[in-house]
Amino acid sequence: MEVPALPGRQSVEWRQTTFSPETLGRSGTLRLRERLAELDLIPITVGAYASILEPDDLEPLLRRIDFAQQLGASFVIIDAAGAEPVDEAEWRQVANLGRFLGDYAQARGVQLAFEIHAGLTRSGAVARRLLDAIDHAAVGVNYDTGNAIFYNDDVDPVADLRVIAERVIHTHLKDTSGGRGDWAFGPLGSGHVDLPTIVRILKEREFHGPYSLEIEGFAGEDLTRESRVERLRESLRYLETLGLHP
Repeated sequence: MEVPALPGRQSVEWRQTTFSPETLGRSGTLRLRERLAELDLIPITVGAYASILEPDDLEPLLRRIDFAQQLGASFVIIDAAGAEPVDEAEWRQVANLGRFLGDYAQARGVQLAFEIHAGLTRSGAVARRLLDAIDHAAVGVNYDTGNAIFYNDDVDPVADLRVIAERVIHTHLKDTSGGRGDWAFGPLGSGHVDLPTIVRILKEREFHGPYSLEIEGFAGEDLTRESRVERLRESLRYLETLGLHP
């Protein structure tokens, strides 16, 4: 594991790569945690990439909550993509499952954050119904500023964030120069997401969760490592103009 030299102490959001992290077991996870400490990295979040609407995702999701606890991470990112509830009975089933997962995570010192993504959380306004139905202290939203545009037509992330701001426990700060379905995520400050207002709203709501930086690039490009790191540095410099420091 190699980490570029960047200013300040760094934290890391652990995402699915080419293996399922829980296959490390307790001893392997402990070694990973020790290695991160050697690199002066703090694990804060595990990206589960599992949906509350997919029955086959339940067991992997529980394992990744356990993995987060063992790693020392405080958040697990989940989503709600898939076949949506069609009636009140199905909504009750989803809400009950959400409360079960909230209890499971809370007992392990972990919070679950639904990402603004496809499905029932494709925007803050849409996610509100799911969060209200679950109504659990350990379950909130990971507000992804770029996805709010990518998955919707005519959604303003600023207005959309206001609808759900009090339920936001984690953020993905991501800029885009595109619209719905456009993979165009450059460095922060290079697109048309009003990130200064986003951050101001969160500060006004006394948000104290992670601001996780995402720079996913542009469709079809093939960047060198140096180019990726430079975009990261550019984004970190931009974050400093917003009063956010690593």
